[in-house]
This record gives sequence, C-alpha cells and structure tokens, in this order.
Amino acid sequence: MTTTRAPARPVAADPEVCHRGAMVMKNLRKRLSTTVDELDSTRLQKGYAAEGVCKIGDAPLREPITLAGEVKETRVVPRADVPSLEVTIGDGTGRAIVVFTGRRKLPGLKLGGGLRVEGVGRLERNRLTLLNPSYTLT
Repeated sequence: MTTTRAPARPVAADPEVCHRGAMVMKNLRKRLSTTVDELDSTRLQKGYAAEGVCKIGDAPLREPITLAGEVKETRVVPRADVPSLEVTIGDGTGRAIVVFTGRRKLPGLKLGGGLRVEGVGRLERNRLTLLNPSYTLT
C-alpha cells in the first residue's frame, strides 16, 4: 500500500523571524565590507574609552594630559646629538608620538602592548608629541 502526501502548503512567514533574518544579513554585510583599519580603530576606541583618559584625537595642546593607547611603532632617533626613543601610540581616534630623550629602550615595552602616558602635549611636525612623560605599561 502506497500513501501519497499532499503537496506542502506555503506557510506565512512570521514577520519577527523575517526581521531578525534581515538584521543578521545587514550586520554580516556591514562586517564583511568593513576594512581592517576600521575594525582596528573600533577595537582600540572600545578598549581605551574606559581608561578615563583624553582621546588622542581630542587632546588639547600645551596642557597637562593623560593618554593611553597601543604601541604602534618604536624607533631610536638622534635629537640634539642624543639618542631618543620615539614611541608611536594610537587609540583609534589618532596617533601621538611619545619621546624619551636619552633612552634607547624601555624595559617591558613591546609592539601591540598598552602604554599610558602623562605629560604636556605639543605639535611637532604637525603631530601630537609628548616629551619625557611619566608612563605606565598596561
């Protein structure tokens, strides 16, 4: 004995399920079309927003400030015939150059690590620069 099934009737879609599915696709499309730099910037902004520090992009000049960010670059450059360590930090809103005069390295400092600095910001070659600030590795 063979049984035949009736053809499946189309089921009316639940509007809430359709809305959730559309939102998932929208979020997925947004994540897949975002560049790596944008993702990195968003990650840094979220990570350093809760630190209670000034954003690098909003930092005032010639006033005491506290900045925190991820170490992006380090290099030793001569300044007035003295070696100086230049550390570039970024928090997703901008980058700042932190200069440690007379030093070639800072123990424990590594690329990708966190650095919190307190000092007076100034513009040097159109970049926010802090000279010999107090610092904390984070």
